[in-house]
Amino acid sequence: MSPEQELRHVRAEDGSEPVPDGFEVDELRYPGGQMVLAKAREVMTAVLTGGALPLWFTSQCVDDRAIQTCTLDRWSLRAWKYWLEPANRRWWWWAADTDGEEVRFTALIRTRPYLRGSIDWLFKASFAADAEPSA
Repeated sequence: MSPEQELRHVRAEDGSEPVPDGFEVDELRYPGGQMVLAKAREVMTAVLTGGALPLWFTSQCVDDRAIQTCTLDRWSLRAWKYWLEPANRRWWWWAADTDGEEVRFTALIRTRPYLRGSIDWLFKASFAADAEPSA
């Protein structure tokens, strides 16, 4: 899937097309409502257009220099960006909507299992940023 095609899916402009041959979908659920989904869309739009990542997202990431162990509750920005590189990704944004306080995300994938930690971090960071009090 090209970045342009994926961007149409991120923006919810391409919801009715069939799943391409050789792909399948994985339906995932994350806590949060419309604001969390809007934040995740904001980040992926920046990724796919080469724009700057939002400050709220980068501030959720841990500094690589602070990593002491392999068990993390937060991703480093460098590691997350690495797994979003086209050569490293094994998932693409296919669809997303909300059901009350839950985000329903559909990833387009080629095979299972696949590495989905970068998706999980996208929504975890979006949820955490949405839960923070406004300044």
